[in-house]
Amino acid sequence: MQSLTLWLLLTFLMGATLYVLRVAKQKRLALSRANAWPEVLDLIISALQSGASITESLANLGKVGPLSIRPDFAQFAEQVSSGMRFELALSKLKEKFSDPISDQLCEALFFAAKFGSRNTVRVLRELSEYVSSDLAVRAEINTRFGWIRNSANLAALAPWLLLLILRTQENARVAYQQNVGQFLMVVGVLATALAYLWMNKIAQLPKSKRLFTLALDEK
Repeated sequence: MQSLTLWLLLTFLMGATLYVLRVAKQKRLALSRANAWPEVLDLIISALQSGASITESLANLGKVGPLSIRPDFAQFAEQVSSGMRFELALSKLKEKFSDPISDQLCEALFFAAKFGSRNTVRVLRELSEYVSSDLAVRAEINTRFGWIRNSANLAALAPWLLLLILRTQENARVAYQQNVGQFLMVVGVLATALAYLWMNKIAQLPKSKRLFTLALDEK
C-alpha cells in the first residue's frame, strides 16, 4: 500500500512535468508565430509595392516567409492553384491562424481584393508598426518578470527535491512510509499543483481579442 501511494505520487509528478513541458513547447511555438508577423507584413508590403497581386504576395510567403508560418501559406498557395476561390482560401488561412493579427491582415486584403484600395499598403504598414510595438512591449514585460516565474518554478520543485534527498536516510524513509507521512505527501502534491496553476494563471498576459471572426466566404 505504501509503495503504491509513492508510485502514484511519482506518476502524478511525472505526468505534471510532461504537461508543463508540452505547454512550454506550445508557448514557444505561439511566440515564434507571433514574432513572425512583422516580417510577414513587411514581405507582403514589399511584394505589393513591386507590382505583385495580393494572391501572389500571400502565396510567395510559402517559399520566403518565416519558417514558423511558411507551411500555412504554402497550403494557401496550393489551394488557390487547385482552383479554390481566393476568398475561401483566405478564410481558411484566417481561421487556421485564429489570431487577431491575421484577422486584421485577412480582412484588409479581402476588401482590397474585392473593392480595390489605394491605401492597402498604408494600412498594412500601420498594422506592422502596431504589431512590432505590441510585441516589443510584451517582450519587455516577459523579460522583466521572467526571473519571478523562474523563482516560482524553483519554489514548486524544491520541496520534492528535498523529499528525494531525505528519503535516502533511513529515519526519513520510515517516517514517510507511515500514514501521516503519506498524507503529507498527498497534500503536498495537491498544494504544489494548485499553487503552480494559480501562479501561471495570474502571470499570463491578456490576449488581444479577435474582432473579425466571421468567415470571409460568408460575406
